[in-house]
Amino acid sequence: MAALRVLVLAARQPGFSELLEHAGFDVEMRTQPLSESEQVGADVAIVFRGRLIGRNQAPALVERGIPVVEVLTAEPQSASTAEWIRLSNRIAKPDLAQVVRAVADWTQMRARSNDVAA
Repeated sequence: MAALRVLVLAARQPGFSELLEHAGFDVEMRTQPLSESEQVGADVAIVFRGRLIGRNQAPALVERGIPVVEVLTAEPQSASTAEWIRLSNRIAKPDLAQVVRAVADWTQMRARSNDVAA
């Protein structure tokens, strides 16, 4: 089975990308916001929101059908959903990696269910 593809959209998070790679993920690191026309080939996206990475990135990825874990600079002000998990940046990186693993597993199960139903 191929490694799950994870998009990390963050101004500065090289240590977290390495943590995901060591966990077996195929990681694509982006340090600039995505444009609307950019193609994204990811099973899961992690968006570290800040001054450079704005609030439109996570919803744009969810609209493309990519589940998102969004890491905010403050406590989340709205509820998470199955496709869009919102977390505070106070979460430890190993714990965040566990959340990414859970979302990736959910994504794989959803894809298998869709394949069986088709």
